[in-house]
Order: sequence, then structure tokens, then C-alpha cells
Amino acid sequence: MQISSRPLFYRWRPSKGLAERPRQALGLTRPQFYQAAIWSHMTENSEAGPPTSFSPSHLANPSGKVGSRLTKSGMIAAMVSILATTYFLAAAVGAHVVMTQYNFFSDYISDYAVGPGGWIYGSAFLASALGCLALAVSIVLLIPSEALSRIGVVLLVLVGVTYVIDFVFPTDILPPGAPPTTRLGAVHLLDALVGWGLFTVGSVMISSRLRHDPYWKAYQPFLTTVALLSVLLLFVLVGVVISKAPFGGLAEKLFILDRNIWTLAFGILAFRAPDFGNRVFGVDRP
Repeated sequence: MQISSRPLFYRWRPSKGLAERPRQALGLTRPQFYQAAIWSHMTENSEAGPPTSFSPSHLANPSGKVGSRLTKSGMIAAMVSILATTYFLAAAVGAHVVMTQYNFFSDYISDYAVGPGGWIYGSAFLASALGCLALAVSIVLLIPSEALSRIGVVLLVLVGVTYVIDFVFPTDILPPGAPPTTRLGAVHLLDALVGWGLFTVGSVMISSRLRHDPYWKAYQPFLTTVALLSVLLLFVLVGVVISKAPFGGLAEKLFILDRNIWTLAFGILAFRAPDFGNRVFGVDRP
């Protein structure tokens, strides 16, 4: 049997008169009808048989390149989050080494963004903002919808915004538990409290839903534990600040360390996640 060199689409393109009534009965556009006819011809001898419906959802079979692009974008976002979080940790350590005028136990970490060398920790604020936004993007692209907390992702984005506000409005250098003395300091303190609360709620919401996906289910207990620990550390931090205890800086740094452990771990796991983009579109990973 001679096989035509013309594309299959042209060999199976019905005339307008023949195609019009069945296409309208099925509620399909003409391109969808042609795609269905071609698909049926190509699979008529297969064991799977024809599709049970020619609705648009059954006709949607994007190329594997689409899923791969989504996955690659998610992996890039996850890597940006990893690098940003790593930079934050390095900058925080560097600020403590360079700015020896502050007390590690009593002074809050935002103090290290003020004064000579303050740009080191100031840049860490921006790195954290970028890391949160990038992690939110990677979560959306790499986690299946049934395991995705959309509200948690929104809260994570807002946490990133609070970092930018903290950078723009520097803190007042005050004794432990003392109230701000300037408007800039008041905005910084209020924004920091809001950001801390948003992170604890968002991280718990995101972590708790991971049990609905086989890959993330294995890591859900660890991530949830770290998220719940941030809640406990936040309560401890608030209690220490209210009591004006001389170790408020240490309490804050433990909370921030826990927060960055969760962010870094999540970024690494997202980077290593299966090719979810292809799974979404029913395309097997090569």
C-alpha cells in the first residue's frame, strides 16, 4: 500500500459539508474535530480503543515540551530560593562577625542592618524577599493541586513583601523590650511582627497539605515539624520581648534560623521533585 508523503492532517481533513453537522453535534470547534478524527484513525487498531468522549478535556494533550518547560521553570525558581536563602544565612553570619558592637544575646538581628556595615544584613532582607517569592513560584509549579495550599502560597508571597518593607524602614536601636521612638522604627517593628505571623501560618498550611502527594508525603512530617516549631519559637520570642528579658536577640535568631531551615529544605526538595509538569498533562517523563 502506497503511503502518501502528505501530512496525516491533510489526508483526514473532511470537507466542510461532511464535517459540519457531526462537529456541531459534538459541540467542538473545527480544529478540535479534526484532531479527534486524526487521533481516532491513529489509534483505531490499538488495544486502548477510541476515547469515550470528544469533549475538549479529552482532546487536550499538549506536547511534552509544555510540561518540561513548567518543570524547568519551577526548578529554576527553587534554585533561586536556595541561593537566596543561602545568601541570607551567609550575610547574617558575616554581619555578626563584622559588626562586633552589638550583643549577640540581647540585640535583635535587625540592628545589624543599621550603622557601618549595615548593608550586609540589609541586603539579606532583599535576599529573603527574593527567596520567598521564588519559593512561592516553585511551589505553584511543582506541587500538584491536591497537595497545594493556595492560601499558604499567598501568605508566603506576603512574607516576601514584609522583608522589603523591613529593608526600607530600618529599626530603632533600643534596649530589649523598649518601644520604638521613631515612625520608621514603629513601621519596622509592626511589619516584622506581621511577617513572623504570616510565615508561621503559611508554612504550617503549606506543609500540612503535602501528605496528599506521594513524593511530598515522605517529607511532610519533617517540614510540618519545623513549621510548628516556628510557631512555638514565635510565642517564646513574643514572651521574651514583653518580659524585657536580656536574651531577646537570641530568641529572635532561633526563630529566624528555624524559618530559614524550612525555606531552604523546601527549596531543595522542590528542586528534586518529580517532573510534575509532565504528569499534569499526562505525558510520561522521558
